Amino acid sequence: MRSKLFIISVLCMFATSINYAQEVATPTVERGLHKGGELMQVEMHGGKPFMDVLREKQHMAHISERELEPHHLSGVLWVANGTPQPGEMHNRTAFAPMDLQYVKIYVLMKEGLFEYQADMHKLEMLAPIDFRRKISDDDQFHRAPIAVVYVIDRKATSNVSNEDRKNYAYLQSGCISQNILLYCSSEDMASNIVFDIKKEELAKKLKVEPGDILFGQAIGYRE
Repeated sequence: MRSKLFIISVLCMFATSINYAQEVATPTVERGLHKGGELMQVEMHGGKPFMDVLREKQHMAHISERELEPHHLSGVLWVANGTPQPGEMHNRTAFAPMDLQYVKIYVLMKEGLFEYQADMHKLEMLAPIDFRRKISDDDQFHRAPIAVVYVIDRKATSNVSNEDRKNYAYLQSGCISQNILLYCSSEDMASNIVFDIKKEELAKKLKVEPGDILFGQAIGYRE
């Protein structure tokens, strides 16, 4: 009987050690994310008065490498182009001509490449690859804990002419990037717009045309 108990105890200890090792080895992408990539609930109150935010808004030349706190990661993405309630598709935080979503938001972190799913406020991992160094020579793009890239969504705008689609996509992505700049100003964070990015490798991964990749934006804390 004692030998059986001993064997059971050893097996339990072994199973516990495996679980612990798996938890330790889990990519840090879970930091700030709930199960399935869901982001934490957005804090809708606080922040600076709007006129102060406008006055203090600036492109920051230096972004810290410090990881974003979970509430800031969630806040940045929600203000970018989030929805009032989970599951809603309209009344986004960023303007979109004719209420069509011309732009997809992809998020680049050291843990991988993600797509922001605004309707459920979550990040969907596409590849466990750090693309920040692959698509830009800008050191701020490398240092920033997250970078977002704006890409034209042709499927959602299939009935729009090519010329109008690109013009409207730039308009919408401009509104999105401005939302992020204002949020960063309110939270004493930093953000830089990066136009000179290498598009070919990312385009292959996303299965889009290189010309559909518009520009990027580095986001982090002020150094």
